[in-house]
Amino acid sequence: MAQPLISVIMPVYNAEKYLAAALDSLLAQDYQNFEALLIDDGAVDTSPVILAEYARRDSRIRVTRVANGGQAQARTVGLAQARGQFITFMDSDDLALPTWLSGMAHAIGAADVAQVNYYTYLGATKSKFTKPFAAKAYTVRGDDCYRLWLEDKDLRGYLWNKLFRANLFTPALPVADFNLMEDAYLIGQLLPRITQINLVDEPLYCYRLHPASTVHDKFHQSDLIAIHQLGALYLQVAEAKPALSPVAVRKYAALSLFVLSKMNPAELVQNWGYVQQLGSVLSDYSRVFAKEVDAKEAKRLTATKPVKLTGSLHGRLAAWSELIGLPSTREADGEVLGDFAPDDAPRND
Repeated sequence: MAQPLISVIMPVYNAEKYLAAALDSLLAQDYQNFEALLIDDGAVDTSPVILAEYARRDSRIRVTRVANGGQAQARTVGLAQARGQFITFMDSDDLALPTWLSGMAHAIGAADVAQVNYYTYLGATKSKFTKPFAAKAYTVRGDDCYRLWLEDKDLRGYLWNKLFRANLFTPALPVADFNLMEDAYLIGQLLPRITQINLVDEPLYCYRLHPASTVHDKFHQSDLIAIHQLGALYLQVAEAKPALSPVAVRKYAALSLFVLSKMNPAELVQNWGYVQQLGSVLSDYSRVFAKEVDAKEAKRLTATKPVKLTGSLHGRLAAWSELIGLPSTREADGEVLGDFAPDDAPRND
């Protein structure tokens, strides 16, 4: 049986340290019928040289250089070029096991999306983490797709462990103007077009987690756009699907609290409107959110004027965000499974 064409989209920005290993793992796939759309996102290191060499060696590789605009913009360029029946994504510092593509292609069946599990390599600790799914293999449909996305458990907000039917991306979707959880934003926009997701608990991808990544580093003004765009998606679900309101508001609060906890006291004063906005949302959904945040503490966030900022307030914001789930900070809660020793370096997206 002929293999359907899979388009693999990889944004590349200053990835010289890991890029060759990532491309070697892609070219080692036992699934042969794929195209690799490598989007050079204005790299200023030797990444363009590496890309050119691999494109010369393998006709399945196509390189496009664009001005630096971030991963979300680069992926959009790749989506416009994709010719495959199916689409997946890969990061330029990760590794794919040889059965990554074939495993996802086998899993998708009649579904719109297939998802497999993955390993997480954390630092240079020779540790390898993974979390089992709720079942070895199962299918979700309808509102259960939204629930899994919101719970951020089995259906994590990543693109690289998922295979998508290409028609899901037509018409084109709005592009994230931020780098904080932009993958989750894309998945959330796709959900209204998705009828069925098949999940297979087999780790086929190797995600390199950098503690200094975009999620964990200092506050950026673009993080506020994440509250506007991704947070708006969460609240839309809360409004449209009452049964999912508690978990949807929880996600909005977790995102807002996380951004606020990254601010220093001066930044918190400057952006106090976001504290008030969070307090307003918690007030509107106080009944469904009552178990998540103590009502007296939530009320303090609705103050009309900034309170005198102390370490205790800043610490409370961070503690609340930890309580209800920081984006991607629970990676290392799983079981130590093996040994792998990557060098540690921050992402440059």
